[in-house]
Amino acid sequence: MNFYLTILGSGAALPTGRRRCSAQVVNVNGFKILLDCAEGTQDRIRYHHIKLQSLGTILISHLHGDHFFGLPGLLSTMHLCGRTEPVTIVAPRGAREVIETIFSLTGNHVDYELRFVEMDYAEGIHRVFDCPRCTVDAFPIVHSVPTYGFRITGLDDRHQTTTPNTCNLRHTTQSPIVYTYCCDTAYDETLVPYMQGSDLLCLESTFADDLVDLALQRQHLTAGQAGRLAALAAPRQLLLSHISARYKDPDLLLGQAKALFPNTLVAADGQVIELKTMKMKSEE
Repeated sequence: MNFYLTILGSGAALPTGRRRCSAQVVNVNGFKILLDCAEGTQDRIRYHHIKLQSLGTILISHLHGDHFFGLPGLLSTMHLCGRTEPVTIVAPRGAREVIETIFSLTGNHVDYELRFVEMDYAEGIHRVFDCPRCTVDAFPIVHSVPTYGFRITGLDDRHQTTTPNTCNLRHTTQSPIVYTYCCDTAYDETLVPYMQGSDLLCLESTFADDLVDLALQRQHLTAGQAGRLAALAAPRQLLLSHISARYKDPDLLLGQAKALFPNTLVAADGQVIELKTMKMKSEE
């Protein structure tokens, strides 16, 4: 199975020259999923030579601008490039209204079908997308607006999908590859069961540990808190992302997380991770 992650943006709310705001592309055996869509995401997609029209599903964790504001432009560009295939958009409730309002007020439209799956879950894990190559389950996390984490499970021919809206994992002789994405969230150990069994766990790490009070106020994680959650969830690898612009050098954050979970790395824009082997390369 081929299962790749490309980091398009690893920064927090304020983009910098080295870190753009949140966006990632997951490639499971050629099926591509966009995870969050900050401003400028379509530019980064083109920069990394990912075909816009190859994106079939878009997952939006929440409607804050640094995760969502790039979506209307991306959808419009897909239309201008002649897209005819449907696009599935999994997002918190309200995303459809925002997109439709923007298109209505600006006179824009798309000639392909937008299939919205709007999430409105108070608790638990829910199947939100299912295809022969992967499944996606979503679970609410803790932030200032409704926000969701995603658990992407790569499938091969030996794995059969389960009924939508259930969260039962498949029992097979060979475990599937699992990528779990949690950004943005405050510290909450009740989220650990949704992270367990991950090959790669991406957690936000907005602040260093000396700003724990600010992290609590803004409902984000410190690096140490991310490491503690990883120690409880026991993934193969922890990936820190959503790094505040105040940290020019992420070594401080990396050290604080690794003190609690040694197998940790910090996301960098342009980084490509192969989840089966955890090998990494940078395209920049």
